[in-house]
Amino acid sequence: MVNDMSLAAQAKFQQILANKFAQKLAAGIDLVVEQLTVEGGFLDDPLVRILLPPPVGLVIDVARDFNDNPQAALLETLMNRAAENAIPVAGPILKTVLANMNADTLQTLVNSPRSAATDVLIAEGGEEVQQALLPLVTQSLTENGAIKIYSDLMQVYSNVDAVENAAANSNEQAAVESVSQDALGEYVVKQAVGGLFKKVAAKELAVRESLDDMVNIVPL
Repeated sequence: MVNDMSLAAQAKFQQILANKFAQKLAAGIDLVVEQLTVEGGFLDDPLVRILLPPPVGLVIDVARDFNDNPQAALLETLMNRAAENAIPVAGPILKTVLANMNADTLQTLVNSPRSAATDVLIAEGGEEVQQALLPLVTQSLTENGAIKIYSDLMQVYSNVDAVENAAANSNEQAAVESVSQDALGEYVVKQAVGGLFKKVAAKELAVRESLDDMVNIVPL
């Protein structure tokens, strides 16, 4: 009887822990999106800042021409602003994925390592987030002139010799995949979503640390 009561108490505590994990992670998603939405949310954060796409970004970086090229600096700003303006749509999608997880899944995630929940969010919500962001980002890049600026920069910097030399000098092992003018929106979205999940993973780790404190106070 005592053992049964102990097992029931442990099961109840595990359930409470799983619910708390989901609540804290949902709040963490809100906070991450809020931080990324403000002006500079992407641009001023080295972890998620969206850099110029290859080949333009690679050539400019190797040539150390970025600070002397106002168009390049402007393009990077406009790309990051487009991401900042569009990223709020990601929050409800990820929170819906989280809300649809059943109790068993949540309990498994609580006992899983580091970024397990973020991995599930990527697998089940990542593609939907990208699809939701793409039209918003593409419209923003069109309206703010970023696509036109990128096209102009490509005409200046996109030649085979420059790209090959830049790749060699920067020790790039893989072939440089150029981002076309028409694919700029997709590039920005991919980078933005990658940055979003980096921040969510960091928030998940913080949530796990707070739950560890609970377990230490009320040991299983």
